[in-house]
Amino acid sequence: MTYETILYDVEDRIARITINQAEKMNRLSNKVLNEVIQAVKKADEDESARVVVISGAGEKAFCAGADLTSIAHDSAFKSRENLNLYAGMCLAFHRLTKPSIAKIRGLALAGGCGLAMLPTFSIAAHNAKFGLPEINVGMWPMMVTATLFRTVGRKKAMELICLGEIIDAQEAEKMGMITREVADQELDDHVEKLAGKLRNKSGAIFRLGLEAYQTAMDMEYEKAMAFLRDTAAILTNSPDSMEGTKAFVEKRKPKWTT
Repeated sequence: MTYETILYDVEDRIARITINQAEKMNRLSNKVLNEVIQAVKKADEDESARVVVISGAGEKAFCAGADLTSIAHDSAFKSRENLNLYAGMCLAFHRLTKPSIAKIRGLALAGGCGLAMLPTFSIAAHNAKFGLPEINVGMWPMMVTATLFRTVGRKKAMELICLGEIIDAQEAEKMGMITREVADQELDDHVEKLAGKLRNKSGAIFRLGLEAYQTAMDMEYEKAMAFLRDTAAILTNSPDSMEGTKAFVEKRKPKWTT
């Protein structure tokens, strides 16, 4: 597939997706959303990729959300059609069976704030800013809340939504919105080191583990325990699990199948 609004490449088992719309603050147009969805799915299917990293081009914004001027006068039917693409992006990350990292520099607002929370890890530069300002223009971050309430405590989540204020990376880390805040000049190095550690783990175990995590998250407790018990039985009898245990006993590095 030829991409027009994003960059995609795989190197050293790391798939990198970059929203390449710096002049537009990397906003989520329909084309951007569609291409991100396709890139995430491609990375998931690519056996040469172990980790997925998503970022935004330039220094000003990771992603500043949707372009309000393009959606302000849409019909309800058209709005639903457009929003379905945002849902598709969220579901693509939700179904991703490989660890992923959001590399965040600059603004992460509205839908872009939601995108920043979707990957397994979210690493932000000190200069990053986060916010859900929809309330200030008579809107509500409906779809972002599906991710927000699974990431941040509800009191802090509602504070973000109801006030529509911008917070810094330090506050975002404190409330659990991101994994870690790092110095601006250390962002690239930190993400590369994290991706480097992840790509050396078992791809098969990540696949089983991430699927179990996403499935059990919304289950009633007793059903979750039964599901995870059965999944654990499958995992512990998998080739990579047996290899990992054997390597531990033999005091050597494991040799993963994938």
